[in-house]
Amino acid sequence: MYDFIYRNRSLFRKSPLPQRKIHGFRIVNGAPLSLLGSYAGFKKSVAKNRISYKAFAYFDIAAFFNHIYQHDLVRWFEDAGGSPEEIVLFGQFLRETASGRSIDCLPQGLYPAKMIGSAFLGFLENSTRLRVSTTVRLMDDMWLFDNDQKTLISDFLIVQALLSERGLAMNDSKSAVLGEVDLVALPTNLDQMKIQLLRKRREELGHGGMYADESEEYQFGEDDPSLLDELTEEEQEYLISLLEGDTIQEEDAELVLTLMRDHSAGVIEFLPTLLSDFPNLAKRLYYFCKESEDKSEIVSALLEYIKDGDRQITEYQLFWFAKMAEDYLLDTAKVGDLLVSLHEHNDATDISKAKILEIPEKRFGLTDLREERLRTGHSDWLVWSAAVGSRVHPKGQRNQLLKYVRKSSPMNRLIGDFVEKCF
Repeated sequence: MYDFIYRNRSLFRKSPLPQRKIHGFRIVNGAPLSLLGSYAGFKKSVAKNRISYKAFAYFDIAAFFNHIYQHDLVRWFEDAGGSPEEIVLFGQFLRETASGRSIDCLPQGLYPAKMIGSAFLGFLENSTRLRVSTTVRLMDDMWLFDNDQKTLISDFLIVQALLSERGLAMNDSKSAVLGEVDLVALPTNLDQMKIQLLRKRREELGHGGMYADESEEYQFGEDDPSLLDELTEEEQEYLISLLEGDTIQEEDAELVLTLMRDHSAGVIEFLPTLLSDFPNLAKRLYYFCKESEDKSEIVSALLEYIKDGDRQITEYQLFWFAKMAEDYLLDTAKVGDLLVSLHEHNDATDISKAKILEIPEKRFGLTDLREERLRTGHSDWLVWSAAVGSRVHPKGQRNQLLKYVRKSSPMNRLIGDFVEKCF
């Protein structure tokens, strides 16, 4: 993905229309634009235009990455000017990553995938049907501004139609059309508290460990301290107020989860909302919940979310929920139910199941699940992960199973030899 994006970086262009502003997710001078800097620029643009216009509308797209249609992505890349060879490779990649499924084919969480998702939505800015004075967008969060509310409503409906044609839909809980606004209450720039919190977020991500996002650079000024103080009570209240609002943006939810790890008690009650509204923040939830004292409440929230039969859950979420269970939920009362629910979920994939099978744990029926996989004679992720998970078993019992596993393929032999000799 990274190589593909860099080879084709010239196809990811900023909007040619100044009144149709798109923030972030491009490569400039050989380096990707900072996520933090793009987010700050987006917020500043929104604040500035809210003062300039009497009416505005905003929306984001419900489960955006889970509903992008594979052939629409290939068509977008072709229209953008991709070479015939690159178009074929891109289509093949999307088919194989999704095992032939037409949707949910674009990996989530990676900067290249976000670049593709942002560029794909360029049809919104390119539409000549939109008549509002200004639009501002960061990925799938978009604001429309105009002095005529009728024009705004008309364009809002046009956007809904454009999204629907591609199998996408607005998130009703995060979409609105508003008229006259209180000009006095709207800042022309990011407020100082938000700037300070963004500074602290940058410092926090710089020490996030092996699963953290890459550290991002953003210039706040020459007086930017290298070490920042702990959150004040006022800052904690500000962050909690973001969660209590009727509409919260994903960027704000991510800011809360990053900075409130040491003050999780006030945030845990919002866990069901964070789970359902922000599937792309599963990794951030993993880090946040690690510091929470009440692990049983986390397990209960996860179980309630997973057992909702009408809900679609992404592979990304299932993986990070399993990672939570492995790293700090194994001593809770309901973790066995959680592991079984994750493994047997309708949306479970080989990758999410593999994460569970490799957990070095004898309880919760994991021993039987691993032996069942190891006896199939297959050579796939499930067998390899079961072999790695078997390192917790007595040597004789484990090596007897691995003796047959190693005969199936060179990769099975490699994994089997590794487990036998290293544990």
